[in-house]
Parts: sequence; structure tokens; C-alpha cells
Amino acid sequence: MQAQPTTAQHVYCRYCGTAIGRLDNHCPACNAGQNLKPRNQIVAGLLALFLGGLGMHRFYLGQWWGLFYLLLSWSGIPMLVALVEAISFLATDKDAWKERYGHTDGSSWLIAIVSVGLLLVAVALLLALMIVALSDPAAPIDFNELLLERPD
Repeated sequence: MQAQPTTAQHVYCRYCGTAIGRLDNHCPACNAGQNLKPRNQIVAGLLALFLGGLGMHRFYLGQWWGLFYLLLSWSGIPMLVALVEAISFLATDKDAWKERYGHTDGSSWLIAIVSVGLLLVAVALLLALMIVALSDPAAPIDFNELLLERPD
């Protein structure tokens, strides 16, 4: 096994072992793709702008903690943070963007899909409860019947 490169700017090709730039997508010696999965700056900015309140831009960037955006989406705070992040993402220099997000190992779309699915189920249940409650407005709702034990 070869020793690690002395500078942080170089790594070794996964296939032939030639020293290449850390952010190179293809090896100049064997032309093999390095499977770095770079993230697109425009896509991340637009996701932050339009779906940032749900943390979709963080899931796209492979950051599982976008889940906190989703959990706090009711407060409006994630929308404000995502607006600032959208401006930041879109205004970032391309080289700085590639340095930070050009070598993302994976994404957290599975967490995003499951989280949004659970959120949609919760909203559907709330809507169903509201429809049942409003279906017969003449009958008063006795919330004591909903309790497991009646207070005496």
C-alpha cells in the first residue's frame, strides 16, 4: 500500500495509483473516474431557496442534519436560515464551492424521503381529525371521552 501524499492537494488514483489532484474527477494517466459525486452549486442554491424550510438542500449535500430543518419547519426559522444559505450558496466562488462540496461521499436522500413521508402522514392524520370534528358541527365534542381515564 502506498504512503499518503505529503500535501493535502494530492491523492492517489483508485485504479492505477498515480498521484492526482484531490478534486480531479478523472485520472490523467488511466482516465478512470474517481466517483467523487460533486454537488451542483445551482441545484443546492435553488433547493435552499424553494425547499430550504424542509432542509432539502442539506439532504442534497449529504448532510443528515437537514432533519433538524424538517423538525423545526413549523417555526419558520429554517426558512430564514435557508434563505441566507441560498444567497451564500449562489454567491460562493466556484473554486471555493468545489473545494467544499466537490468530494461529497454520499447523500441523505433516504432520510429525506422517510422524513417527508412521516410528515405527510402526520398532516393527513391531522386533516382527517379536523374533517371528523367538523363533519357534524351541531354535536358538541366531549373531549373527556377521548381520555383513557376519566378524572373524578
